[in-house]
Amino acid sequence: MNSDFQHKTFIFLERLWLVGAILGLACTVFFLITKDNDSALFFLLFFVMSAVIYLLRKRQRKRHEGQLAALKNKEISNPKAK
Repeated sequence: MNSDFQHKTFIFLERLWLVGAILGLACTVFFLITKDNDSALFFLLFFVMSAVIYLLRKRQRKRHEGQLAALKNKEISNPKAK
């Protein structure tokens, strides 16, 4: 897989889970205001799950960027080795 495409995919998935977390939080607040505690609890759990997955995806992207930078530095310092 092309590393540029993979990087864009990581960013897309990261933002997708961030949007999910924001929507989950908004729904939680809405259902708390309307006094529907069961739905609020469901969306609170959805918010927590989305936030955790967002943080995992962010960490994955940062590690991937670090690996690409290390690989690029290795290629620059030793261009003949493959």
